[in-house]
Amino acid sequence: MNKPTGSIPRDALDQALKVIEGWKELKDKLMVPNFTMTDFQNAISETQQKIEAAEKKRQERKNAVKVRNKVLEELWDLTKRVRNAAKATFGDDSVEMEKFGGRVVRFRKAYRKNQKDEEEDEE
Repeated sequence: MNKPTGSIPRDALDQALKVIEGWKELKDKLMVPNFTMTDFQNAISETQQKIEAAEKKRQERKNAVKVRNKVLEELWDLTKRVRNAAKATFGDDSVEMEKFGGRVVRFRKAYRKNQKDEEEDEE
């Protein structure tokens, strides 16, 4: 199970780079238990590689979405073209239009007078 990451500053990598530069300047004056400057440099390097990979995937996804949208737009244009040809050939209210996803209005309800109107007509 993944644990929550909590609050990570947007400039975490920049801060890490600044810290490593400060650590390099002070070298022997700063001692961190069970952690060396090389360990920190390796962690920064690994993080940079993962950030670059994530950015590359984000860019690939962005391009894939653009391609998908373009293909769907072309397909929708063709779909409308075929439906319009079917309407022109068979008519809007034809039974054949049901096969193209259209609705057929076969029968309309007859106009029915209200009962009050009918009573007035009888008088």
